Amino acid sequence: MLKESTLKEYEPSYRLGHSFRREVVKYIERCHLEDGGYFFARVPPSNGLDTYFAVKSLSILGVKPDRPDAIANFFLNDIRDGSLGGMTGIFLTVEVLNELGQITDKLRKYAQPRIIALQNKAGGFGALENIDIEVASELQETCRAVKILKIIGADFDARRITGFVNGERNLDGGYGREERSTLASTYYATAIYRLLGTNQPARTDTLKYLRDSEERWRASFDGGRVNYIEDLYWLVGGLDNVGEKSDFPDRNLRFVMECQRANGGFSRATIMGIPTLEYTFYALSILREVGAL
Repeated sequence: MLKESTLKEYEPSYRLGHSFRREVVKYIERCHLEDGGYFFARVPPSNGLDTYFAVKSLSILGVKPDRPDAIANFFLNDIRDGSLGGMTGIFLTVEVLNELGQITDKLRKYAQPRIIALQNKAGGFGALENIDIEVASELQETCRAVKILKIIGADFDARRITGFVNGERNLDGGYGREERSTLASTYYATAIYRLLGTNQPARTDTLKYLRDSEERWRASFDGGRVNYIEDLYWLVGGLDNVGEKSDFPDRNLRFVMECQRANGGFSRATIMGIPTLEYTFYALSILREVGAL
């Protein structure tokens, strides 16, 4: 947990220095395994999702990962043997190789038809029903598909996709199934509009939903209740997607820094949990948005 005296060093400018960056980079690279990928448990084999979080986190810190070719091969081997399939696998591969500057024509030709085949009848991507409970939002797959198609330069029907996303908008300005708005779905919806370069429909209503959510988050934090880092990630990211910043950067900074553990990584909450590459990515993303990095 961050001591009050230490926190005050960061409050005037919200900038974290080189020692902080070095500490986090060391944590991330300690999770780098011999097979080229990363895994927070540091036990082979590596995990594709953890490798994505590690590479994206290092990018936020302005650092290149160790052994980039080994990281690329960790994903490219699946393309070579034809075992790379599904939205998640292709998304992780395209995102990481794009970050490493190693997107190839072969990857483009491999990814495009497989992603297009996953478009559903409503215009989005992925399943419309029976969505895995572990999936953060019904709009996650659509956001990933749009990112992939944009990176590889593929043609797609943007109007059909926005029509699908618009169908998830609720009266309170947020997004989510069955008229239940969630921060995750609102984040993904606004991210999709941003990726497509389209105007945010009912932006004022969506901003109000996000500001109301932010006020509830602040009250919960000030009241000493347990908050989770992914909720703040969706909230701060959603605000950024609509061109806004958090009204409470000091609280955001304090919360995130209190999630940091002794090994440099970040956990899900301030009072419990082990550090993981996923939560470290969320932490760094928030710190960047509030101007601390």
